[in-house]
Amino acid sequence: MREAREAERYWTPERIRGAVAIDAKGNATNETNATDETNETSETAEARAPEAKPGGRQKRSLRAPSRPTAEGIATVGVFLIRGADGAATADQFCSASAVASPTKSLVVTAAHCLKGDRRNRSIAFVPGYRAGAAKAGQVGETPYGVFPVQPGKIWIDGRYLRPTPSDDVDFAFLRVGPNARGRLLEDATGKGNALTAVDSAHLARKKVTVAGYPGGKKTPLQCTNDTTAFQGRFMEIQCDGFRAGVSGGPFLENFDGRRGNLVGVIGGYKTGGLYDHISYTSQFDDDVFRLYRQAVGDTAPDEGSVLGDAKTWQRARAMTAGRFHTASVRDGKSDLVVRRDDGAVSLYRGNGKFGFDKEVRLIGPNGTWKHAEVITAGDFTGSAAYDLFVRWSDGELTLYKDVDEHTKLHNEIQLRRPNSLWKNAKAITTGHFTGTGTGTGTGTGTRADDLVVRWSDGELTLYPDVDEKGFHGERKLTAPNKTWTHARDISAGSFGNSPAGQDLFVRWSDGEVSVYENIAAKSLKSEHRLRPAGSPWRQATLSTVGAFGGGTAREDDVLVRWSTGKLSVNADTTPASLSREHTLVPNPGG
Repeated sequence: MREAREAERYWTPERIRGAVAIDAKGNATNETNATDETNETSETAEARAPEAKPGGRQKRSLRAPSRPTAEGIATVGVFLIRGADGAATADQFCSASAVASPTKSLVVTAAHCLKGDRRNRSIAFVPGYRAGAAKAGQVGETPYGVFPVQPGKIWIDGRYLRPTPSDDVDFAFLRVGPNARGRLLEDATGKGNALTAVDSAHLARKKVTVAGYPGGKKTPLQCTNDTTAFQGRFMEIQCDGFRAGVSGGPFLENFDGRRGNLVGVIGGYKTGGLYDHISYTSQFDDDVFRLYRQAVGDTAPDEGSVLGDAKTWQRARAMTAGRFHTASVRDGKSDLVVRRDDGAVSLYRGNGKFGFDKEVRLIGPNGTWKHAEVITAGDFTGSAAYDLFVRWSDGELTLYKDVDEHTKLHNEIQLRRPNSLWKNAKAITTGHFTGTGTGTGTGTGTRADDLVVRWSDGELTLYPDVDEKGFHGERKLTAPNKTWTHARDISAGSFGNSPAGQDLFVRWSDGEVSVYENIAAKSLKSEHRLRPAGSPWRQATLSTVGAFGGGTAREDDVLVRWSTGKLSVNADTTPASLSREHTLVPNPGG
């Protein structure tokens, strides 16, 4: 309790009132009340926003139901950061809230409130803070006391601590010690807010209450409104007056005046938003629960794995690599799209280090996508963003244009109606085999728009320069034969040193693994055997090829799903060898 008594002595009412909002730095107008009105939507308002320092909110308002709560809110409070000793740094604050946990001592706020050296300073949480002198029969400004954050007990996702923070994980948990009266946080305030999961399909929600402490007098402000989805990964709410100081404040469902279900904290996109009438939160998905469990268990924070366990990957029925996410298109990295047995389709964003750092649900479980038997990806429409090509169980062929974290699977183009012929296409891959992108099948272009199809009778066919208008010719690589009926997976890759057309990677049913070099020029005459028949690759069930790491954009990394659910990648594969294996998801119990 010594730390709590010291915190109480330092954080006098005058010092709390004088603390400066963390996100007010460099914006002198942030702590003045904004009264402007506008009819702009959130998208046009954000588009017209001038450049601002992270978290610095501009003076534009859209009238929305907000009201000051002079009596305070038990589970919501000010999160105080003491100025550095001997420096000109002022005392600072954000908003924060108590989280229900077995420890009775957890607080959640925005990770951007703890950037830089702030994590190493003296920090305290004052729940239910209420500015102004107490009235008769009321407690004072700190009705539940001051709760110091325990040294070193701060959990921030490692992805937010990178030079370019990931705004998907703008949240942080802190463990506080008891107050000066020896009471734990939830013993003093009552039960904290219940951490609640939000999937990307349910970011739009009804009657969500957002609360926080705007700068100035620090009277808590609350507002209840419906939320909307923004960019498929943030929750947005429009509430007037949420200026600098509210960062880290909670988004609450089923709020009863004291607590509710915690579905977000103000932060994420533009560290919570550029305008005081629009606030955001990062999506509360598996990432926030992983960090919460680490805080409860008092274990070291890490970047975690978005991939889940082997049981998750046993349910994968189809997968393909491609540049889908906007960051991956820019950086030349490969992502992964996976269709599961329940029809759910997910996009995993590649991190360029032979792994993945974000799952985007393209569509939830459904009956339709259970019938997507073969998927492949390429730039069929010439936008640089990859499109998803699907062969359905009834032979229908569909192209989903420019699949990314925003458009998802909304831009559908039918290339073939249901038919009996394409039911027999058992394996399909996309690459720049012919090197054109012009419709002629000759040249030096590098757009991935050529299809190679393995048919049920063993025939292998190349379709050059496929686009949204369909097919523009075909070339038979091999006649029907028994051997190629055993080709389970085929994938385009760039394994050799030739700048010409791509190579073909093949996984066979007997465990053999082969690469056929530059198939447009050499057909199937230049075979390199990477694994012999009878190898452990008999236990592989799905494979695809992409540029998952290694510092180059070459598609030479082979990703494999095994029968046990293990997921691995063989990096920097060449025509001579399958290079070393990186395990992404271990075997069950591994």
